[in-house]
Parts: sequence; structure tokens; C-alpha cells
Amino acid sequence: MILNFCLPAKLHSVNDTERSKYISGGVITENFTVPKGLERAVDFWIDIYSKYDTDQIIVHDTDNYVIYEVIDVSDINKLPYFTQKIKDEIIDSRIIRVQKKYRDALKALQNNKQNVQDMDPFIINAYNKFADIKDENKFSEASAPGRMRVQKGQRSQFKKGLYYSGKYIPEMEKIFKHYNLPGELARLPFVESYFNPQATSYKQASGIWQFMKGTGREYLKVKNGYDERKDPVISTHAAAKLLKESYLFLDKNWPLAITAYNHGRFGIKRAIQRSGNNDLVKLIRGYKGINFGFATKNFYAEFLAALYIEKNYKNFFEDVNLAKTGNYGVVVTVKAMKVSQLQLLLDVDKEEIKMYNPAISQRVFKEDGDIPQGSRIMIPIGMFRRLLSKTEVVKDLKDYVRFI
Repeated sequence: MILNFCLPAKLHSVNDTERSKYISGGVITENFTVPKGLERAVDFWIDIYSKYDTDQIIVHDTDNYVIYEVIDVSDINKLPYFTQKIKDEIIDSRIIRVQKKYRDALKALQNNKQNVQDMDPFIINAYNKFADIKDENKFSEASAPGRMRVQKGQRSQFKKGLYYSGKYIPEMEKIFKHYNLPGELARLPFVESYFNPQATSYKQASGIWQFMKGTGREYLKVKNGYDERKDPVISTHAAAKLLKESYLFLDKNWPLAITAYNHGRFGIKRAIQRSGNNDLVKLIRGYKGINFGFATKNFYAEFLAALYIEKNYKNFFEDVNLAKTGNYGVVVTVKAMKVSQLQLLLDVDKEEIKMYNPAISQRVFKEDGDIPQGSRIMIPIGMFRRLLSKTEVVKDLKDYVRFI
């Protein structure tokens, strides 16, 4: 589908006197405020996360975040007997028609020699959408290839993420505090995975923090059958280390360090060196690196939007209940063992092991495969305490697991 096609944004014509329609004074928390020039981007992502849902496709300008039209495709998604491929083709054709319509209107406005109010009502509507953009070439630039993009709404996804965030954020904040980092960073998984430990991207990034396999191996155990990228606790320690390294490497600049989580700190450093400045908004507007595209340029704005919504979620969602934090104990395997052996040793049901340990692959559970030596196994706190209370049992288990 067209929805997966993202082109770079330049943001060079954003009005610096712009104010957020949501965030008073741009202040979200003591540690994070909206930089001047990023207000439109943050407001756009607040709307994507909280206003528009997955049946709504937003056709918008990549630079100024002007929303041309919201296409409701719920009628297409409900069509019976159609494969998803056919539905996607129908949706794509609808998107292409809308884009052409607005592109033609923008070109007409750029070439216009008459009073705008004498033009077609649809063209007047397009004109009014750019009323507060101060750039004499705004219509020709907005009609250029790559400037018009589509984005699917995410309201239901974000709402689901809010529920799961209740289970993870309290412990994540403690972890970040341990590394002397702002607790607000625990909201970054909204952007990455909506707090889904099993999330896997098309590039094979995995887990709540969406570590790529190569980066993951620098901080985590990534083995056949056991992948700590999917362990919410251990992967948060890894994310904290990575974010802290980026923060220190990039002169203690959080907008750059958080953007580096998407683009890599060496990529951000290269952008700084080539552009001659370390201001994120200026980089977004002026830097033209090959991989410095829409996703990278919007990553910090998405984080700020997610942070603001989470801090004020009752203003955006009426009926959200947050999941409760799970209490658990931890053992570490001293030697490789099968799932059935671990069940027997710890007297824990397989389904509970599966529920508490997303790092263990589904294949291992299905085939009663080996859990590698050194694997961190979480078990319900009640069972953990019961085991610890039995001194002889703990002694008998010392050759198999270590209690921590």
C-alpha cells in the first residue's frame, strides 16, 4: 500500500512564531519542552495518536503538516469476500485521486493571476489551508514530488499501548533513575512498539524497544530460542545504556540523543559536522543526508506527542484502564535445560512461564526446546517466595538455577 511510502521532509517554511494548539507555552515536563519550529509536527502527531483511527488515512504536507483531507476507508475495510490485497488496491486508488486533486489545486494557485476568491471553491479551500504559512513559493513547493504524504491514524493502537504501559512504565522509570536519566524516556516505546514485547518490524527490529539484532547483541543476549530484546526489563536497561551513551556523545542534548535512537548517534554526529550546527530543528530544515528522512525528522516530535498524551491521557481517552504492574521473582539458568525440565524443577505451569518470559521463543515452548544457559527466567512472586522458603529445595536447585 501507499501508506508505507515515506519521503524526506525539509520543514524550511515553518512559521517560527507558531504556537502549539495543545501544549501551553510548549512545556510538557520539567525536562522536555517543544522546540520552536517543531510545534506543528508535535500537534500533528498528537492528532495521529489520539484523534484519527486506523480506518482514517490523513493526506498531508510533509513540511508544514497541513492536512489536506482525511480519507475514511472503513467502508472498504468492511467489504466481505475481498482479500486484503484487493482492499489495499482500492484504498490506494482512492488516495491517488485525492492527492492528484490537491496537487492540481496547488499548481493552479501558484500560477494564479486572478483574485483567489473568484476561483473554484475547492481551490479556495486549498488556499485557506496555507493561510498562515509565510512563504511566497509555498504552493509550488507543496506540489513538488515527495511533499504530499499519507499517514494512517493510530488512536486504537495508542490506546492499547496506554493499557500495557501501566504494566511497564513504573519499573522502567526506576531503571532510568538508576542510570541518572529522565523517567520521561520510558514513554519512547509508544513510538517504537506501543509496549508490545513481541513487536517485530519489517527490518527485524524486535521487542518493546525495537532493537535491531546487531545493536541488540552489543547489550543483550540474542540467541537461538532466547532473545532478550523481548524481555521488557533487560531491554530497558539496554535502552537506558544506549540513550545515555548517545546523550553524552552528543553534548548532553536530548533532542539529538532521542533522534539518535532512530538514526544512530554517529549518523547524527555526521549531520552536525556537515551542517555546522547542533540544533535539531535546523537540522530538520536544512540537512539533506541520504537516510535523514521523514521518520528520523519526526522521531523527536513523535516522542514529545506521546509523552504529552500519556501525561494527559484522560483528556484524550475516556475509558482507559491501565494494566497493573506484575510482581515476579527471577532465577537464572546455570545450564541449558528444556522447558519441561524447568517446569518440573520450579513447579511452575508452562503457560505462566510463557506469560512472564517473552524472551523465550514460541518455538521453544512448542517443541520443548532448550533454554540456554544464563537465561533470566521470571516466575510469579508467590511461587518464587514459596521456593525460597524451602531451604532444601533451594540447595537441590543450585546446580540448575540461581536465585537473584
